[in-house]
Amino acid sequence: MFGLKRYVICALAALVSVVSAAEWGTNYEAALAQARAEGKAVLADFTGSDWCGYCMLLRQNVLERPEFAAWAEQHFVLLEVDMPNNPTFSREQLAQNQMLCTKYAVGGFPTLLVIDAKGRALGGLFGYMGDAGAVRQKLERGLEAVRLLQVAEAMEGEAKARAMVDAWLLVPEDLYEVNRALQMDVAEVDTQDRSGLKAAAEAERRYLACKHAADAAPTDAAALDIVEAALFEAVPQNKRQLLELKYKLMICSVENEADVLRAAEVAYAIIDADLRVPEHEKASRKKQMQGVFANPRTSLNRSRMIKRRRPIR
Repeated sequence: MFGLKRYVICALAALVSVVSAAEWGTNYEAALAQARAEGKAVLADFTGSDWCGYCMLLRQNVLERPEFAAWAEQHFVLLEVDMPNNPTFSREQLAQNQMLCTKYAVGGFPTLLVIDAKGRALGGLFGYMGDAGAVRQKLERGLEAVRLLQVAEAMEGEAKARAMVDAWLLVPEDLYEVNRALQMDVAEVDTQDRSGLKAAAEAERRYLACKHAADAAPTDAAALDIVEAALFEAVPQNKRQLLELKYKLMICSVENEADVLRAAEVAYAIIDADLRVPEHEKASRKKQMQGVFANPRTSLNRSRMIKRRRPIR
C-alpha cells in the first residue's frame, strides 16, 4: 500500500513537472512568425547558460516556476538566445544569437526582452531579479506597449496618436536606442508632444541628413568638413552620433601618431556626450579608452590596416 501511494505521488510530481516545463525555441524568425500567427509577443531570454550565474538563478527562481511558466506560455512565444562557452555549441545558432545581441544592443546577461511580431523590443528586464511577481510586472508593461501599438494600427487621427504615445511612454529608456524608427513615428503623430520626442526626432533627422551627405562626399576630408559643420548646430540628442561619425572618419584617415591622439580626444568626447551613460560611469569608461590609445603606434598600425580594407575615396 505504501509503495503504491509513493508511486502515485511520484507520478503526480512528474506530471506537474511536465505541465510546468515551458518550451523555449531557438529560431528567431520562427518565433516572430509564430507570434504573428497567434497574436502574441516574443519573450527573448538572453543568457549565458553555462557560465552566467545570475542567468541560471533567473531560470531557476523565475522562468521555470510553474505559475510564471504557465503565464509566460499563455502570453508569449518563448525564445532562448544563448551565448554559452560550450565549444560544441552550433556555430549557426551562435551567429544568429550574436546578431540578436547586436540588433537589440544587449550588453549584459541576463536580459529579458518583450518583442512584438514586427521585431520591436518594447519592454523587458535588464539584469537579475529573483521576485517572479516583480519580473512579471515589468514584462506586463511591455505586453501593454505591444497591445497599444497593435490597437493603433487600426486607428486614425488623434486616437491613433494617443495609443502610440501611450505605448511609447511604457518603453524603458534602455530600449530607446534600438527604437529610433518608432521614436520618429510617434513624434510625427504626436502633435502635442506628450512624448517629448519632437526635439529628439528633429535631431535624428539632422543626423541622418548629415550622414547621407558625408557618405556621398568624394573624400574623407570633405566628409569630415560636413560633419564638423553639423557639430556646430548639434544638440544633446545627436551630438554623440555626430562625434562617432567624426571619429570614424578621423581614425580611418590618420597619417601619424599625432592624428591618432587627436582622434582619441574625439573618442573621449563621445563618452561625455553619451546621454545613456550615467555621469559616475564616464570616468571609468574614459580610463578604459585611455588603455586603448596607450600606444599610439599600435593604434596607427591598426588604422592603416582598416584603410587598406576600405575603398579609397
